[in-house]
Amino acid sequence: MTLGLSGKKTNPGLGITNEYKPLLVSGLLLAADLVAIVLAFFISFFARKWLIGLIGGVLSFEQVAPLFLLVIIFILVIFVFAGFYPGHGRTGVVEFREIVYIVSFAHIIVGLIIFILGYGPRLSRLVFLFNWILSLLLITSFRLILHNRGSLQSWWGQPAVIIGGLQDAKAVICHLQSARRIAYRPVAAILLDREEFEKSILGVPCFAYSESLLVEMRKLDIRLAIFTSRTTSAHLGFRKYLQNLSLVFPKLIYVLGDSPLNMLAMKTMDLDGHPALLVQYNLLSPASRVLKRVSDLLLSLVSLVITFPLFLFFSLLIWIDSPGPIIYTQQRMGRGGRIFNIYKFRTMVVGAEEKLKTLVEENEALRVEYETYHKLQNDPRVTRVGKFLRKISFDEFPQILNVIKGEMSWVGPRAYLPSELEQMGDSAAIIHRVSPGLTGWWQVMGRHSLSFSDRLRLDEYYISNFSLLMDVFIILKTFFVVISGRGA
Repeated sequence: MTLGLSGKKTNPGLGITNEYKPLLVSGLLLAADLVAIVLAFFISFFARKWLIGLIGGVLSFEQVAPLFLLVIIFILVIFVFAGFYPGHGRTGVVEFREIVYIVSFAHIIVGLIIFILGYGPRLSRLVFLFNWILSLLLITSFRLILHNRGSLQSWWGQPAVIIGGLQDAKAVICHLQSARRIAYRPVAAILLDREEFEKSILGVPCFAYSESLLVEMRKLDIRLAIFTSRTTSAHLGFRKYLQNLSLVFPKLIYVLGDSPLNMLAMKTMDLDGHPALLVQYNLLSPASRVLKRVSDLLLSLVSLVITFPLFLFFSLLIWIDSPGPIIYTQQRMGRGGRIFNIYKFRTMVVGAEEKLKTLVEENEALRVEYETYHKLQNDPRVTRVGKFLRKISFDEFPQILNVIKGEMSWVGPRAYLPSELEQMGDSAAIIHRVSPGLTGWWQVMGRHSLSFSDRLRLDEYYISNFSLLMDVFIILKTFFVVISGRGA
């Protein structure tokens, strides 16, 4: 084993390198959080100062700055104890939920301090409220950008050794490489199957299990082992494997089999020595449904007011660009499988359905692509304006009318075509429990690369893990997808 000049640890014999730099990752995240909180305060302060001419009041920087310094300290200290630096192993939704709790808790505590010390009359409540909301938005936004770009670097993710059967290890490695946000980087796979063996899995070197090999991995300062045993028939008992791994690696993750349960709301329980899971489906809560509907209506009305000039502008462009109606309607399946007409800006030439039949009949590659993804990446039927509308995802905005009518929600599963019902299989019964959405989980999880079955799986995941905070996170992430130009 050698220690490279860059600080990375390598083992030439095994061909494994540990480039992980947790201090650098933590420092970047801490700096981003600090900038976000400070920026939130200054925006809130100067926004309220600008409003003095409209609503009156007196605002002094010297009075409010020390109090908001307490907010900064509370948030960052709690972030440290909550493990936000470097904060690996969290999905984006989980991190967003914790940010909401921590930032809200910090503001509540500071609010109580202000009340107890009698500072209330001298402090602008609007500045306090603006700072609360902006801190949530900016911290989440900065972290989204930093995680997205940072996870492309080899030193960002925590190195992990994957232990299990060939197929199990392959599934875990594939998932970790695609779910970069979790920031666990597979550097080696230790296979338990003696019958099945490969030299590498998706670029990750494979080795046969031995206790001496575990020690060599630990010498590379690899602190995380991920054990998966869903299909393998290992020669040692699983209890023995877990015991050996726990003696070598400080952190051990045991991957359970696939489950339809609500992962995000799942809590561990101890039933008198028996491990158990408590699951609560927020989707079935009447209060959540009512709150979701009210939120949909408010967001739709605000969006219509803000985007109405854009509606007129793009309607004019569509009318000039190609002959045909401006608004395109199509039958889709909604809640309970009921058929409704979905509204979209027309992005294709008139007679697109007939042209599609001709395309797939004459081109085998296009036929296979459409059967796999139910869409064409470079669709020749799309107009010039249509390409731009799809790029910024604005072609979906007329669906706000569907939301107001109660046929859709802002966030939900895809609104599937009636012709796709048979291909949906058993997923249809689950997906049709809720209203379809303008945006959803699969739309922000790599829409270009997802097959039809992947979309079904992610729609089911959203329904099983529904929460209002998850909806807010999806809307925030949709905003970044739109401004980055990664639309459909």
